[in-house]
Amino acid sequence: MTGHESIARAVRDAVLAVPGVVRLTPGAPMEVSTQFPGGKVVGVRLGDPVEVHVAVDRAPVVPVAERIRTAVREVLDRAGENRPVEVVVDDIEPVALTTITRRR
Repeated sequence: MTGHESIARAVRDAVLAVPGVVRLTPGAPMEVSTQFPGGKVVGVRLGDPVEVHVAVDRAPVVPVAERIRTAVREVLDRAGENRPVEVVVDDIEPVALTTITRRR
């Protein structure tokens, strides 16, 4: 496994462990991914900034996005990577919207 691949997979795993994250998404209109020999991690682009695209099932969205950014930052710090992190919420599951309605 290359360093590029292991970082992308570690970012993916950290993001999916954040409460409120349902899945990584491919972004649009072009797929966001980190590619490596034999595979790819969809929803994570190890560029500058590192991009993470997600679907969430919690509202408000900003605290979830902040937890994602923190989780990714921890992975990057362990790998000695000092790049900014951009979190894009591409989709919100309907259950998050019904939770907002019930709270009012």
